Amino acid sequence: MELLELERRLIGFDTVSAHSNLALIEFLEGRLKALGLRVELFPNADGNKANLLATLGAPDTPGLMLSGHTDVVPVEGQAWSSDPFTLTPGDGRFYGRGTADMKSFLAQVLLAVQAVRHRRLRLPLHVAATYDEEVGCLGAGDMLRQLAAAGRMLPRCAVIGEPTGFQVFSMHKGMCRVRVGIKGVEGHSSKPNMGANALYPAARIIQQLAELEAERRARRSYEDAFELPYTTVNAAVVHGGTAFNIIPNRCDLEFEFRTMPGEDPDYVLRQVQGFVDEVVLPDLRRQHGDTDIRVEKVMQGAPMLTPPGTEIEALALELTGRSRSGAAPYYTEGALYNAAGIPTVICGPGDIDQAHRANEFITAEQLQAGLPFLGRLIERVCL
Repeated sequence: MELLELERRLIGFDTVSAHSNLALIEFLEGRLKALGLRVELFPNADGNKANLLATLGAPDTPGLMLSGHTDVVPVEGQAWSSDPFTLTPGDGRFYGRGTADMKSFLAQVLLAVQAVRHRRLRLPLHVAATYDEEVGCLGAGDMLRQLAAAGRMLPRCAVIGEPTGFQVFSMHKGMCRVRVGIKGVEGHSSKPNMGANALYPAARIIQQLAELEAERRARRSYEDAFELPYTTVNAAVVHGGTAFNIIPNRCDLEFEFRTMPGEDPDYVLRQVQGFVDEVVLPDLRRQHGDTDIRVEKVMQGAPMLTPPGTEIEALALELTGRSRSGAAPYYTEGALYNAAGIPTVICGPGDIDQAHRANEFITAEQLQAGLPFLGRLIERVCL
């Protein structure tokens, strides 16, 4: 089965994160078993999704892991010119949800494995396919915990084929999502003294977020790698109020911050919590005792920073002809692999600017370029 046919099959699976990925996983399992790999599936708690880990070569020896996620972002509300789950060619491009992010890499990996299936490997080749990367890297985290619980040996190194245009990324920022719930007291707007407006504390917190980002902007690091070499803060969602003449009794605010490698990952959250506890909530309770503000960490992921000079980074730079590695502008499973002790780089086909949008595509050139890269990579590490 050649590359375009593999690409067509993979794009045809609707693996939006809210849906099951089992049909795609079963397809990969069948292909990899037919090529002689030992395949293990790691289901999620609900049994409607699974991670896959396949090994060619000695299963008890750490080797090279080629890793990609199977889930894609939704297509609803986007103005697609073609069926997003049908691979559609045009103008030297191939359109479809997941062409850039990141099913093209999975198709390339299948062919790369096929090319070495009869070779004697010095070190094993591992293939990982995960679920729910797009909603918090849940699958990779689950798989690593399951492997650790079983006392399994982890891979020697990893390449995650996110769409980098074959740039080599060895770092990215961490991410933390926070929800703030503000409880006020409802009343008629003509008598504000009888209630407590929940929107005003939200406005004060949002202003503090803007000030925190300005403060962080002055603390720069890794300026040669990051486009924005500082911790960013984003006030993202606000819900509150019911009518112009009612004092709002509820306001919910969500924000996120993305922390530079090497910085305190909880600094921003501590500043917000301290501001709420010491200033905003006491002021609110002076208006009315039946008020409250809750700050909740919804999700957090550590930054990724592969130590400079690792074997996999040096090799990826050599094979791609790059002089130095950079930083991914997005979050990846690489942070989890690194934290588990697997030196990891991010390098794969496609352009992140084409991902998550209508008419997502990969160029024919990028689709083909992965095969020689993966072939040389496997040869240098495993053969």
